[in-house]
Amino acid sequence: MAKATSELASTPTQTQSSSSFKRQPARKAKAAPSVYIFKLIQEHPKYYEGASIFPPRFTVPNKDTVLFNYGTEEEPDFRPRQIRYLDGYPTIYVDEQEKNGPISATIVNGQRNIITFENGHLMCPAWNKTLYEFLISCNQCEQQTNKAKAVKNAYKMLDFSGRDVNIVELGKKKDMAYDMARNASLEDMIPHAKYLGISFVHPSTGVERDYDAIREDYKSKALQDPENFLLFANNPRIKTLYLIEQGLKKGVITTKLVKGQLHWAGSKQLISVIDSSKKETEAIADFASTDEGESFIKTLRVQLSL
Repeated sequence: MAKATSELASTPTQTQSSSSFKRQPARKAKAAPSVYIFKLIQEHPKYYEGASIFPPRFTVPNKDTVLFNYGTEEEPDFRPRQIRYLDGYPTIYVDEQEKNGPISATIVNGQRNIITFENGHLMCPAWNKTLYEFLISCNQCEQQTNKAKAVKNAYKMLDFSGRDVNIVELGKKKDMAYDMARNASLEDMIPHAKYLGISFVHPSTGVERDYDAIREDYKSKALQDPENFLLFANNPRIKTLYLIEQGLKKGVITTKLVKGQLHWAGSKQLISVIDSSKKETEAIADFASTDEGESFIKTLRVQLSL
């Protein structure tokens, strides 16, 4: 059956100019920011009307130890690596900065290397790639999701991207956190669950809960706050703290014999001197992060049969 005249008239022909059709405008690429803005997280009470909710000046140390992936995304190999911000240097990694020999203290402690938040904010020009990389890599940065230390977030980079993008990212984080919670081994789950505040005993009876029930709470935590869940998942410091807590609880190690010293409880053999001004588990964990402490943790794990 022949098409109606009006329908034929609306059908494009080969003789019609391509310029007579409207083209969909090309989507513009998202412009890179000219400056990155970092903001302190902890607000302070106002002492008078018009005062800032942040301290006038807040300084971030220009060196840190982070977890660096020496492997690949498929086979990660996270190990500690020192970073340091030195103005004018093309890298933040200390081993690369010192490939030709140690750098003098005069340069390291120079005024240009002081990282300061003014009234709670720090503006990092996009061209200063090493400062940006240092700030985003530090353990005190909220965006650093693979921390080497269980430290409190001091600052975050402000995100001005589209709201829909943020919603999608949150959804991805929830999926990732839930999968991790569902598939984590007991060795990985138990220290992390304890750190997240999940109870291992029934509050009314004091009876220990079974691991299946703990895992259900663990999965709920992953969905409630996926960013915080992922932030401390598989964190070596948290695993070390758990081992130490178990060692103290089960009487394998002790700090009770001599103040400021850690001993094997059975043999009373000195393991190390520790900082008595800190919480004992944190002081022991600091020792455990050293080369000498590595063998201590291996022995403790064997003693605990973990």
